[in-house]
Amino acid sequence: MDYYFRVDHMETKNDRLLVRSGNDIYVAVPTNEKENDIQQLYYMAMYMRAQGDETIATLLPTKTGRFVGQLQGMRVSVWKMGKRNETDDLAQQMALFHQRGRTYPYDVSTRNRFGQWNELWGQRIDQLEQFWQWQVRSSEKNEMDELFIETFPYYLGLAENAIQYVVDTQLDEVPMRSDMRTICHEQFAPEAWEMGKIPTDWVCDHAGRDIAEWIRKQWLMKQVDGTITHFLRTYERVQTLSRFSWRMIYARLLFPLHYFQAIENYYGTAGDIRQGYEQQLRQVFEESDMYEQKLRHFHDMTTVSIPRLDWL
Repeated sequence: MDYYFRVDHMETKNDRLLVRSGNDIYVAVPTNEKENDIQQLYYMAMYMRAQGDETIATLLPTKTGRFVGQLQGMRVSVWKMGKRNETDDLAQQMALFHQRGRTYPYDVSTRNRFGQWNELWGQRIDQLEQFWQWQVRSSEKNEMDELFIETFPYYLGLAENAIQYVVDTQLDEVPMRSDMRTICHEQFAPEAWEMGKIPTDWVCDHAGRDIAEWIRKQWLMKQVDGTITHFLRTYERVQTLSRFSWRMIYARLLFPLHYFQAIENYYGTAGDIRQGYEQQLRQVFEESDMYEQKLRHFHDMTTVSIPRLDWL
């Protein structure tokens, strides 16, 4: 083994290896990233810990001092878990996390998503549209293929509206200090910090990314609006959201990421795994009206007025 810890217990959790060694807990995260990319995360983690967040995991080097090693036949980075969160208030934690992340002064080249939403979303749209056109021309279609062909134009429209909304926001609004690049998550979920904060989940972006993805998850879990409003008000007690921020949050919610992921998961797998993703995809189809209704009423939650879409 490439690491110095003793393995008392090991289990798989969410595609990661959870290792208990005495009183310590390590998380081994499979990776295809280069050594330098993981080193970048190491610096981000150490900086955030130096700002006072001891719940952030620290990178464990291999016996030879490298940032990536082998464990259970997998190429991994290993992180020692920090302190448990002292508060269950996720909104307050997130706002403080973003405040600290805004002051990170170093290069984040491989993890940077700031100012790139339009480009990244455009690429995703183009790829799926090409696949949709291929499905339309295909002579062999099952029920799911037909549903995909039928629903894609609607979600394409939503995605294009999201891109236009970002463009308009950047033209119309003056970003505030709270709109600076910060440390965020690739896709934040409520359970992301249950064990602690693991830097392999991180990217650098606008704080609205995390807020929007948290809201999206609440909508899909059918949480009541009051829960979301409380979260937003608690966040704002630590960090006020500018009009630019509210518009970026709304733009991200407009982009139907959950639909894109469900389609990609379904068509990217086969056999029993695909069956599981089929149910997820059917649920997205069935809940399209609910999601549109949530988008329509999002403005009731904002503390400033932001533009509405005429057709919603």
